[in-house]
Amino acid sequence: MTSNESVVVVGSGPCGAFAAAGLIERGIPVVMLDAGFRAPRGAVVRLGGKTLFRKKGYAEYATNRHDPSSDEPLTWISSLSLGGLSNYWTSAVPRYAPDDFTDGARLDERFRWPIGYDDLVPYYERAERELGLTAGRPIHGVPPGAAEHRVELPDDWRAIADRAQEHGHGVGALPMARGGSSMLAPRGTEYSSYHCTVARLESSPLFRLVRGAFVLSLEWSSTHDRVRSVRYVDRSTGDRHDVPARAVMLAAGAIDTTAIVLRSTSPDFPTGLGNSRDLVGRYLHDHPREWWVVETASKLTALSHPVYVARDDHASSEPLMSSSLMLGATPRWPDRLFVYTGGKVSAFGVQVLGTMVPSPDVGVRLGDWDGARPSLHLRYDAQAKRNMEAARSRIVQVLADAGLTARVPGPFHDLTPGQSVHYAGTVRMHDDPEFGVLDRWNRMHDVPNVAVVDPSCFPTGPEKNPTLTAMAIAARAADRLADDLTTGSLR
Repeated sequence: MTSNESVVVVGSGPCGAFAAAGLIERGIPVVMLDAGFRAPRGAVVRLGGKTLFRKKGYAEYATNRHDPSSDEPLTWISSLSLGGLSNYWTSAVPRYAPDDFTDGARLDERFRWPIGYDDLVPYYERAERELGLTAGRPIHGVPPGAAEHRVELPDDWRAIADRAQEHGHGVGALPMARGGSSMLAPRGTEYSSYHCTVARLESSPLFRLVRGAFVLSLEWSSTHDRVRSVRYVDRSTGDRHDVPARAVMLAAGAIDTTAIVLRSTSPDFPTGLGNSRDLVGRYLHDHPREWWVVETASKLTALSHPVYVARDDHASSEPLMSSSLMLGATPRWPDRLFVYTGGKVSAFGVQVLGTMVPSPDVGVRLGDWDGARPSLHLRYDAQAKRNMEAARSRIVQVLADAGLTARVPGPFHDLTPGQSVHYAGTVRMHDDPEFGVLDRWNRMHDVPNVAVVDPSCFPTGPEKNPTLTAMAIAARAADRLADDLTTGSLR
């Protein structure tokens, strides 16, 4: 193998790791560049389906890598570590529903996905096997996944879920990347993409991982009409290096990927690689996130596995407006102790993920203070805020339909962009180059040997955790890239 035969994958998070695994399975050599030197230290202990102990290492966890010219209040949570944010995530992995891919088109053609649910089904299944999916009984409105491990809600919660579903509500055990019911692992989460995927690839002669490689740009050759190399700076020495590339798959996370594209300038692309229509950095979106407590009139079994309340049916909702809720333990120690003993409590923590309509305004640009750092600009409008407020009365109604009296007493915190850690949309896909930087195979319309395979490709942001869908998209893009490289249809 010579380096110029390799596909360069940028990022060792779930999308980059899964894309690299797919390429290597097809016999395609891969050089992976990642800014991290190591994966954070941590530990997970699970027994009998319950997580008894968890410790995460936060040395590589950052909230301040964006430029000071960014909007306030706003946060950008990132991690320059092997495995990235998979070292910290909640592990929620529901599939997107078929209507999630078409819902935006009810509002505007710009929000039409170029792919549909059926395109991703075989890749969802592959990703779920990689993650070790744990799931329960079917949930109305949530396509069932290929679960390797099954979980049952406590009897009282199962009865609530059954009664709620009779009224058309989707309620059940949250699909999660939890692995087996018993686990002793030296990492902070059950699935970390470095520990569980990349480390396995390191034994392959087709794979090389370059640690501490902070990618600056993709180097375009007008002579060859393609990207020929990837430029990075070694974080240990400060030296710059170019890695020859047959093709590139960007999976550095929505913000870092966008910054890389914007820094990749040339006479042919003066505002960023493939940015001939000034779309890169626009349509930034995120899940508004809120956490509060719901109190029930009757005590219920403390939850060791979260309960998921899926969105309302698309037909009864405004386009791109929805929310999902996850119920679990409160932070109070008595409640948490009952999780392990099976005791009953009357208060449950609720995390709400909402939605927003992406705006064509610039959401990510290179900063005023330091051009290497992204400047972020995002605010939630009144519609997005009302949607989040409606979730409070919605949970009360769902539980009432299940025969349970509940209330949501507050307090409620302000909504801050970035808190859900689900930024997306800034290198979006669309069949029409007027509305998207990428085609249906995640390849740049203007630069076909570059694919973007993290959530920056999402045209819209349904209310579900994006990781599983992003991994499925990455695997599909890797499959197509392997086809084109094998047949020689990609120069």
